[in-house]
Amino acid sequence: MKPQTKTWLEMAQNDLDFARDVLRNKQRPFYAAHFCHQAVEKILKALVQERTSEVPPRTHNFTLLSRHAGLDLPANMSDVLLSLAPHYLGTRYPEDIQNLYRQYTEEYVKGLFDRTEVLFKWLKNVLISKK
Repeated sequence: MKPQTKTWLEMAQNDLDFARDVLRNKQRPFYAAHFCHQAVEKILKALVQERTSEVPPRTHNFTLLSRHAGLDLPANMSDVLLSLAPHYLGTRYPEDIQNLYRQYTEEYVKGLFDRTEVLFKWLKNVLISKK
C-alpha cells in the first residue's frame, strides 16, 4: 500500500473512531453523523490514491470519488453510500440548529453509524485486497 494511501486510511479510521466515541459519550450526536461522512469520504480518497496514484479530488461527493476509484459497488453498499452522502451538509451547514438537534437524535445517528461501519469495513477490504 502506498504511503499516501496509508495516511488517508489512518485519517478515515480516526474519523470513524471519533464518531464511535461521540456516540458512547451520548452528547451532540450530530458530530458523529458528520464524522461518519468524513470517514467514508477519506477511505474513498484512499482508494482513489491507491488505484490511480493521483491526489484525490477535493470533493465531498461520494459518487464522484467512487467513480474516480473505479469502484464496482454492490447494490446494498451503493444504497448505504447514497444514504450517507447528505450528512456532510446537514451537519456542517444547518439552516436551523433546533432542526439539527431534532433530526440527529442518538437513535438516528446510531443507525447511521452502524451502516457506516458496515460500508467502511467493505471498502477497507476492497482497499486491502486491491480488487
